[in-house]
Amino acid sequence: MRRVIRWALFPLLLASCSHEATERTALPARRSVPLEVVEFSGHRYVARVNVDRVVDVPLMIHGNAKLYLAVTHRVGEAVQGHPVSKTLNYGYSSRGMGSIAVKSIRLGGETFAGRPDIVVFDFNEGADTTVQGMLGVPFLVDARTAVDFSRDTLLLGVRQTPEPDHSLTAQGYRCVPFSIGQDGRTALEVRFPAIGRALQVTPSTVSGALTLHLPLFAGKVPMTKEPSPDRSPNGTTPDEYASDSVEFEIAGVPMRSPATFENFAEYGNVPEADLVTYGMLGFDWMKAHRAVLDYSNRRLYFLP
Repeated sequence: MRRVIRWALFPLLLASCSHEATERTALPARRSVPLEVVEFSGHRYVARVNVDRVVDVPLMIHGNAKLYLAVTHRVGEAVQGHPVSKTLNYGYSSRGMGSIAVKSIRLGGETFAGRPDIVVFDFNEGADTTVQGMLGVPFLVDARTAVDFSRDTLLLGVRQTPEPDHSLTAQGYRCVPFSIGQDGRTALEVRFPAIGRALQVTPSTVSGALTLHLPLFAGKVPMTKEPSPDRSPNGTTPDEYASDSVEFEIAGVPMRSPATFENFAEYGNVPEADLVTYGMLGFDWMKAHRAVLDYSNRRLYFLP
């Protein structure tokens, strides 16, 4: 019999049921799960998730991840009962990347199917980190979720509707649709006056306010080089730059935000031609605009 392990990095989060939008839920949903805000290379949302009825772990809600689920080597070893074999040089530790089979995960009192090829990699060389893995876009879509930045909650089983939610638009929210590609990448159109064109940008739940592809903005926006480069799980170290203010436009709404810049192709260790999006609206922007990121209906709601 496998022993259930619980790591108390923060108290077990309670879930509440709701089939209609209320003062506590932005959209009609089956269940609302409180999220913890942590500092982990920027602000992140974390939820407590049980993996295979073996271990309770803090996983970040990662709106920029194409993976259904990923866990650290510590979690992988607990689930399968022995160390996870390294199959690829990926991640932030010498243990690299491997994979395990997961039958189920449990979040907010509900059970969801696992997968036979869950990715395993670390965020640092040590075993103890604030975050022990992530739930990515494929999970967020399959579970019909919405991330409510105004209430720090994850909604499960969000009702699918043909039209935007009238209660949110009545409060002054703007609604813009986003797409989800076959690779799990989310994208919406954002126009940038500095370069005179619109770009596909990922609405996300991680990182700072706005991150942009450096080659498109170099020489077009005032920026300063950061003292140290970024570090990607692919082993690359792209230089980072920062700007106090970048103008852009979403759904006809003019906005401005602090931004960081780096070469996305270098970070991902891929050819420039393989890039699908050229920017990311991150946690800090979503929080500032009390956003609701609805994966069930592929809509972003935000207050101008």
